[in-house]
Order: sequence, then C-alpha cells, then structure tokens
Amino acid sequence: MASPIYLDFNASAPPDPEVVDAMLPWLSDRHANPHSEHFHGHRAAVAVEQAKAAIASLIGADGDDLVLTSSATESNNLALLGYLRHRKATGALIHSAIEHKCVMEAGQALRDEGCAVSVVAPDGQGRILPEAIRNLVEANDRPDLLVSVMHANNELGTVAPLAQIAAELGRGAILHTDAAQSAGRMPFDVSELQVDVVTLSSHKIGGPGGIAALYIAPDLRSEFRPILYGGGQQGGLRSGTVPVFLAVGYGVACQLAERRLAADRLHVEQLATHFTDILRARGVAFERLGDPDHTLPGLRSLRLLGLDARDVLDRCRNALSASTGSACTSGEITASHVLRAIGLSEQTAAGVLRVGFGRQTTLTEVTVAAAGLAEACVAAQA
Repeated sequence: MASPIYLDFNASAPPDPEVVDAMLPWLSDRHANPHSEHFHGHRAAVAVEQAKAAIASLIGADGDDLVLTSSATESNNLALLGYLRHRKATGALIHSAIEHKCVMEAGQALRDEGCAVSVVAPDGQGRILPEAIRNLVEANDRPDLLVSVMHANNELGTVAPLAQIAAELGRGAILHTDAAQSAGRMPFDVSELQVDVVTLSSHKIGGPGGIAALYIAPDLRSEFRPILYGGGQQGGLRSGTVPVFLAVGYGVACQLAERRLAADRLHVEQLATHFTDILRARGVAFERLGDPDHTLPGLRSLRLLGLDARDVLDRCRNALSASTGSACTSGEITASHVLRAIGLSEQTAAGVLRVGFGRQTTLTEVTVAAAGLAEACVAAQA
C-alpha cells in the first residue's frame, strides 16, 4: 500500500537530497570537533563558519551575528530569557497571544520570576495591529522592553507587519520575531523589517532537524546572557559542541531556499489553490482562516463546516497526512490557543485542519489528496 501523501510541511519539511548529500562526509571521514586546535578541527570550524554565512544571508545578516542552537524552541528561550532574566526588576515583555507555545511558556516563566509580561490579542484573522502594540508600550513603565511578535503564524499563516510594529516601539525597546515559518519561504530582511532578534529554523525549510539559529543585532549581543552553561562556545552565549554535519546541512538548505525562493513560493501557492478548488468542486463546505492578503505561501488553515477535522482525517489517514487545530492536553482534546485567541469556540475549532505544501509536493499528489479528503468529508456527513 502506498504511503499517505504528506501535506504537513509547516510542521516539518523533509530534508532536500542536496542537504543530505552535503551532510554525509561530516558524518564519516570529515568528522571532528570544530572547537579543536588541529587540522581536522580547523577544517570543521571553517565548514561551520561557511554554513553560518549561508544561514545569515537568507535574512540579510552576517554569520557572526548568529548563535546556532538545537531548535527554534531553544532560540526563542534564549531570546526572551537571555535578555530579560537578568533584568527582571527593570525588564518587561510584550508578546502576542498567538505565539508558539515555547514563547508563551517562556513568558509565563518570566512572569513567575517577577518580570512584567503583557499579552496583545490578535483580531479575528490573526493580525497583530501596530496600534495595539503601541498602547501596551505606552502603558509600560519599565526601561528594558522586549516585544516578541511571530512573523508568520504557524497555524493561520497570517503575516505580521513587523516594520510598522517596530515603528511603534520607541527608543530603547527591542523587537524579537519568531521567523521559523517564514525565513526561507518568503522574503525576509532584518534591515527592511527593522527587527533586532530573529529565531530561525532548519527543518522547516528542508534542512535537518536538531539545529536552528538565533540572530542578534551586533550592537545588542552584549546585552544577552546564556541560558546554558558549559565550555563557553559561540562567544559564551551557547555552550556545547556545534554539530558540524547539522550546520553544513542547514547552510545548504538556506542556499537552496534563497536560490529557489520565488519559484518555491509560486509552486506552493498554485498547489494550495488547486487543493481548495478541488474541495469546492466536490461540494466540501469550508472557511479559510487567517488573513488571505498577508499570508505565508503554501499554508491553508481550513474550517470544515459542520464536521470534526480529527474524524475526517482519521477517515482518510491512508490518503494524506495533515494537522488539526486541536491537540490532546492532559487527556482531553482541546482547541489550540491560537484558535481560541482569534475567537473560535471549542466546537468551531474542532473543524479546523491545516495543510501545508512544499517544494517536493506534486500536482498529482495534491489532486489525489484533495479527492481523498473530499470523500472523507462526504462519509463523515452521512
């Protein structure tokens, strides 16, 4: 039996074959500790620096401005805790209500430790309005302010107006964005968007899992403290031996993403449109969530009207793999915090599913997957 068609690229994108090929030598005869003072260590260190340059190029930055981490979760924690944990008396955090859970939980940890934390609500399309940020900035009376707003939401696809938000921050405040979904899938330049700290992810763009990065503007690097302690690698901000094979793979993934950005965007958007056109043609009633005018390419968050998305996906589990808007928490199925934040009830959120398309997805696969989903919707209504 053929495997289900994979339509969950926003959860993770399979490594590109070029990425895998580039990694293999560093898993065998080229393996070495890049922090060692000998030939093999130096060769590995050069490969890491070249990889960092490729990663940074994707966002218009310099490789020296990056800290390599194990995941976007670690990067987000380093961004928030690394800046605010040692200035709890003077620091404040503002983040949106639709951030990734790691930002939400890091914010709660800071709140528990005495840091001032404010949460800004989105509108019904998941948009974070600059004026809402401005109101919270004006209400804040602490000098060390960090604002964290995700660039493209991982569930809705809605893209935040970062440059406009940056303009509302005022002097001294810094802007962090989680760009795990967007960098490599759509244009992203730190100067144009006026962001100070950026979380990046490898496995979202066809790189290996287990590695990510945090960009910190060079004039702010000294303001951050480590959250992991050890040998003092990476300028003391992130101890631990850098995994060369993962860094090399990540660098190649970024080179591919930068080179193919326009073609990939067009490809995944055409696939997403084809997918929803088939659903409509087959009589599936659905509502698209998020802001269609400012959205992440190749992501569709769909609410199946009158249906339970988990039930529908279970019926077509042999046809496609996708995500729902609900998750199991403490033994109960509940709507995601993102869907609740945009005003959906538990009942309406139960009908939400997310499909994400990638570079490797074909038109034939999309046709088959959409047909399978439509058949499952009909069966669920019977």
